[in-house]
Amino acid sequence: MKFRQILLFVMFWFSFCIYAEKKTNVMLEQCDELTFDKQGGRDYQVLRGNVRFRHDDVVMFCDSAYFYDGKNSFDAFGNVRVFQNTETSMFSDSMFYDGNTTLMRVRGNVELRSGTSSLKTRFLDYYRDKNYGYYYGGGEVYDSNYHLTSYQGYYYNDSKSYLFKDTVRLYHPDYTIHADSLRYNQNTSKAMLIGPSTIFGKDYTVYTTRGWTYTNSDVGRLYNHSVILYKKGRRLTADSIAFDSKNGRVKAYQDAEVQDSTQKLIVRGEYMECDRTSPAYLKVLGNPYVIDYSDNDSLYLRADTLHYLEIDSLHEELRAYHRVRFYRTDLQGKCDSLVYFMKDSMAVMYDDPILWSEGNQLTGNGTIEIYIKDQKPEKIHIPVKAFIVSDEKYDLYNQLSGKEAFAYIEHNKLRRIDLIGDANSLYYSKDERGALIGLNKAIGPEMSIYTKNNKLDKIIMTPESEGIMYPPNKIPEEERFLKNFSWREDERPKCKEDIFKK
Repeated sequence: MKFRQILLFVMFWFSFCIYAEKKTNVMLEQCDELTFDKQGGRDYQVLRGNVRFRHDDVVMFCDSAYFYDGKNSFDAFGNVRVFQNTETSMFSDSMFYDGNTTLMRVRGNVELRSGTSSLKTRFLDYYRDKNYGYYYGGGEVYDSNYHLTSYQGYYYNDSKSYLFKDTVRLYHPDYTIHADSLRYNQNTSKAMLIGPSTIFGKDYTVYTTRGWTYTNSDVGRLYNHSVILYKKGRRLTADSIAFDSKNGRVKAYQDAEVQDSTQKLIVRGEYMECDRTSPAYLKVLGNPYVIDYSDNDSLYLRADTLHYLEIDSLHEELRAYHRVRFYRTDLQGKCDSLVYFMKDSMAVMYDDPILWSEGNQLTGNGTIEIYIKDQKPEKIHIPVKAFIVSDEKYDLYNQLSGKEAFAYIEHNKLRRIDLIGDANSLYYSKDERGALIGLNKAIGPEMSIYTKNNKLDKIIMTPESEGIMYPPNKIPEEERFLKNFSWREDERPKCKEDIFKK
């Protein structure tokens, strides 16, 4: 037990000696005048004129000082300068320096220079041995890439990094940042945003609670469903957003969404890639879909891939590729691909297009064109092999076909259909009670079909047209369907959720 106590005492004394050996004295190297002041219990040297101290590798200058030799410390006044190696220097009105703790309390017109950065403040405490300091009461940092102000800040000289807190403002030639807290690394030029922050760009504003950017390249990343607002009325948000401000490129990951308040569109997907340079574009993947809320009856459209292309200020296109489906209460559709030309308010469906309007099914060979007016479908053009079917129940179908067709919509209902070239119609006539009268068949070069209350009202044919009426009990089986008849009601989206079904 006694041996153990002796061993602990030796270890403590050895540690104390090592610590004592680490301490070095502050050396007074020069002054023009030296006096002593021992009045009132004071015991220090008063130094005046070209005062110079040295402590380890640090040289300190001032106009006058109180040197507390016994305490290894001093107070410096007037034109204070501190130099450590060739990279770091500091200037101030006054400073207290403790050689035992290497603490510098620097006050009044403080400027700390390190590399390409400089810090200006009124109150700075700096621990020289740890190369760490902090300021309060407001400060400004200047760098070749930015100018920053904050109420409080911490500087770590070894890592050349800052932590700024409370009313942080970073001014860059291309943007301004307002932040609650911000970390900045001088070596990498990386600024990290902590807490609620706003970035003001030339044509955008960013709201985020976490993110980072390189001030020398304007490349960065935003997290936690940050929001980017563009001046043209567009809003982008996602779980994670990578951006390149100089090139105008943005990539958004997970729960990505773009809202366009001008076009009244919402685009969503798991991944987005966009470029704001001309021609600007947006690419959306990962179960993407669009909501058009320009009318009270919103349109929902999904595809495997969505592209938005802004060719110039007048020409904008929305392109949907592969397995396209859309739903609106008065109009539904399906095709392989679709392009919406915003200037012309026209949508073109490609590759096996099919439309449903009320009780009508419209198909064509290759394409179907939809013309929109006042955010509502107004006209449908089927350029090749038009085929229109409506269900009369009990396995009875009214059918129209022609080389080309135009369908006109009024008040969200199909009102007239013009068949052009090889026009054919099969129409089941009924009396006022709904009893079947017979099947009307008509053939001609052209004909126009009018509907009323979602039922066929009348047919206007050219003089060259021919027609025949079959009584209900004498309808030939081969006359019940036109060539290429196909009823595809099971493919029709019945609600907006159906557009996502495989």
